[in-house]
Amino acid sequence: AGHEYPVLRQPDGDFEIVKDRHGLVLGGMPGIKYREYELQLSPGAKLFVYTDGVPEACNETKEFFGLDRTVSVLNQAVNETPQNILETVKSAVDQFVAGAPRFDDMTMMCLQYNGMPDIQNS
Repeated sequence: AGHEYPVLRQPDGDFEIVKDRHGLVLGGMPGIKYREYELQLSPGAKLFVYTDGVPEACNETKEFFGLDRTVSVLNQAVNETPQNILETVKSAVDQFVAGAPRFDDMTMMCLQYNGMPDIQNS
């Protein structure tokens, strides 16, 4: 619903961009219909979603942090916990931006799917 491409890491793989069909921002206009889709996550998979404030963060020379750099940073922390992944991305963006003014918020979420719990009949 208008956000950036999700970035998915299946177990034992790298983070990769999921090129979904973007829609209008949620609540942007009344009556807009949104297309649903599903992502299949295997146990151990990680999903990273974020607002445009991450790839559009600018340094003093007006260069964007960018999606490629975002994915590269994610892959440097591929085996970390979701909390550490978020801290790694925030730190990388902060270092890149340095003293340049920020014009947008930076919101991120990372989750790890651990699978369904084993249920045993007693």
